[in-house]
Amino acid sequence: MSRSTMADMHFVEGMRKDQDEGDFPAGDNVKGMARYYGKYRGVVVASLDPEARGRLLVRVPDVTGPNITNWARPCMPWGGMSMGSYIVPPPETNVWVEFEQGDPNSPIWVGCFWGTALETPAMPKLVAPGAPIFAVESFAKHGFAVTDMPLLPYLPSGGIFIGNAAAGIAIDITGVRIFGPVVHLGAMPGDIAGVTAALLVK
Repeated sequence: MSRSTMADMHFVEGMRKDQDEGDFPAGDNVKGMARYYGKYRGVVVASLDPEARGRLLVRVPDVTGPNITNWARPCMPWGGMSMGSYIVPPPETNVWVEFEQGDPNSPIWVGCFWGTALETPAMPKLVAPGAPIFAVESFAKHGFAVTDMPLLPYLPSGGIFIGNAAAGIAIDITGVRIFGPVVHLGAMPGDIAGVTAALLVK
């Protein structure tokens, strides 16, 4: 059984002029250049994009061997003029890589993956195993989490947490709690003066 082509489905706006119109995977080789479809495992080599567009230099052994790709553009979930999400993984991060219309000279990094359980963030492990949670955590353990399940010791009954192990803000059905060795209230950016105290407002 042959697969339907893009032309068969009347979806031709995104087709290249040199794209094979035959059955897939006949287009794996177009004009003498191999095409690579699907996701490939890659490793970040450099993430300092001179244009600050979230691009990466990656190594994809199954496609480029020991060589480094061209700048791989990001596939972000949200973006627009002067707005959007901006996520850049550091070097040595495992990433999934695709190639625009199979062209190995046009890489796209579409996400990350962990090689072992030891590489996963610590914050999600504070909830019950398998419990749903939305969490973002940096290498230095700064992050935030949204969960309907307990996230001890910060959220006894679920809620929103922003901070790290030493200080943070917890928001749940009981109210808002700010904790840390020093709390700055109404301070201007760069103001190091703070209040060392516990404050309860009802």
